[in-house]
Amino acid sequence: MKRILSTKYLLKYRLTIYFGVISILATVIFFTEFRRCIKDVSKSSSGLDPVLTSRGQLTDVLPERTCEPHMTRQVILLTYGRSGSSLTTDIIQHEKQVYTYFEPLHNLAKSYVGKQEKYMKTYKKYLPLTSLPDYLTQAENIVRKLMTCDYHQLPPVASKNPHMRFYDSAPMFHCMRRSTTPQGEAKCLQQGQKTCLKKLIHFLKIIRLTTESVGHLMSNYPCLQMIYLVRDPRGTFMSKKRAFVNISVDHKFEGKKFCQRVDKDIDHALKLLKAHPDRVCIARYEDIAERPEEMSRKLYTFLRLNFTDDTLRFVFNRTQSGVNNSDIFSTFRANSTEVSYAWRSRMKYQDAALFDEICREVYYKLGYLPVNTLLHLRDRRKPLKFTKNYLL
Repeated sequence: MKRILSTKYLLKYRLTIYFGVISILATVIFFTEFRRCIKDVSKSSSGLDPVLTSRGQLTDVLPERTCEPHMTRQVILLTYGRSGSSLTTDIIQHEKQVYTYFEPLHNLAKSYVGKQEKYMKTYKKYLPLTSLPDYLTQAENIVRKLMTCDYHQLPPVASKNPHMRFYDSAPMFHCMRRSTTPQGEAKCLQQGQKTCLKKLIHFLKIIRLTTESVGHLMSNYPCLQMIYLVRDPRGTFMSKKRAFVNISVDHKFEGKKFCQRVDKDIDHALKLLKAHPDRVCIARYEDIAERPEEMSRKLYTFLRLNFTDDTLRFVFNRTQSGVNNSDIFSTFRANSTEVSYAWRSRMKYQDAALFDEICREVYYKLGYLPVNTLLHLRDRRKPLKFTKNYLL
């Protein structure tokens, strides 16, 4: 009798344990599925999918959507210093539907100079600004806010940018300069935001970002287009030597530093061009300088803007007016072709040959040619470029 009772209690105990485990498993499964359903509902309602960026960060990326004609558009002109971006900006911003913001990352980049110099002294190596994940994160955040006219959310490093004094943001800049209180500055930004929101196209000219970063932004903004503007590295270098005093006397260092950055940008730009042929274009400054009307029309077509007779007159006055202007920072040129190739008369042959060796891959990808002799370098009748089918 005792054996029967003990067996009965043992069976009851085992059943209790069994059903307890089943209940726990069922509860875990229920809550797991419940959380998944909640995430799916949230995802479907917002249209966002979390993805891992190249810097190992989770971000929300919008699925590919069509940019409708009535939607506000964003345009980033991405290039490098002394590469024809001021002329190109002038041509695009002439359209009255465009709101132009010039060099928004200037102050942010300056804040990293100390870190770059310290790295250089410690490791005897150059630290590229655009290789720093924290810089790129902040830069993309600033660009995102400017593209959407979200000025009241701008950090001071962007809202007090001296380059704001150019183009459409000039009234906001001068208002900020006059303001003596945070409340006054907030009103300035609010007024600038209202002006920006009235325009169909929000246009940013940037030299301190990567094409990869623009790709991240394009994933979130279906109306964002990129113009990737390039120039012969030799021309860029010689123009920088004339315009700035902080160019290294080590020309090999300057050439390697510049062309390594450009090479990475080209590769990402070509990937973006293949994925979004209607949203990305690659243009050479020399082509714009040589054929300003034709290339300006192409840029306007790419941006879905009307190229009017007034625009044509504007382009002519900027590039072929015959009026001499010795100001290196001016975009008024008697002959833009002459200006774009002036470096061929000043550059030493050994420096040109050095760049030809260092930048060989960049030359091939962008359609530039090396020089064979000093006579070849000086003779402007002999072109130093060839056509590439993916260039504008």
